[in-house]
Amino acid sequence: GGGLDAYENGFPEALDLVLDWLREPRVAGRGERFGFREVAVVPRADELLEGPEPDASGPETIVACTSPRTVRLAAARALPMLLGMHCGDEEKAEMVALWRTAAREAGHPPEVVEGAAHVSAGVAQIADGAGDATELLVKTMPGWLRQGLDAHVTVDGRHRVMRDPVAYTELLCGLHPVGTPRLAADRLAATAERTGITRFALLVEGSGDLAATEENVRRLGADVLPLLT
Repeated sequence: GGGLDAYENGFPEALDLVLDWLREPRVAGRGERFGFREVAVVPRADELLEGPEPDASGPETIVACTSPRTVRLAAARALPMLLGMHCGDEEKAEMVALWRTAAREAGHPPEVVEGAAHVSAGVAQIADGAGDATELLVKTMPGWLRQGLDAHVTVDGRHRVMRDPVAYTELLCGLHPVGTPRLAADRLAATAERTGITRFALLVEGSGDLAATEENVRRLGADVLPLLT
């Protein structure tokens, strides 16, 4: 809601304010866009966490990175990245390498740089036949992708050429664990080996059907995961 300037220049200040809110007992807005007096954070974010003693840095924060600028922004704060599903392994590996370089330049210790738990976004669909999973997603995903793409509005009204939903679906099926359990495991392993990323955020509901989604999740756990351990 802040216009083009907020979109292009306001993210670093907003991110730092969110980090203060998550990590500190008191927070104040002292930047150009957010100005307010110091107030207590109630309830504290770490009070809502369950399990072991909360980390001093607060709940985990992951930055969705789509450009060298956002990669450097995340690296300067030692925040792990979420890398988009439209990126192949080579592009993700380049972004991880840039993050590590920028994190070292920011003075973060080697164990922090090497231990960053980045996340790779993707699509997952498991089937027994070689092309069955792709065929299913090419039938179902373009419809709801088109709906979202048609509703997209740019921040300043500029014209933007949208992706072709069918071509985009086919691209995703070629990049990610879409196919037999063996193919899915091989693609996940290849991504991990090339990029060093071992955490994945996978869209599993591409079929658009609840029962099929539940079966897809079951097969990922029963048929794919054992091939990776």
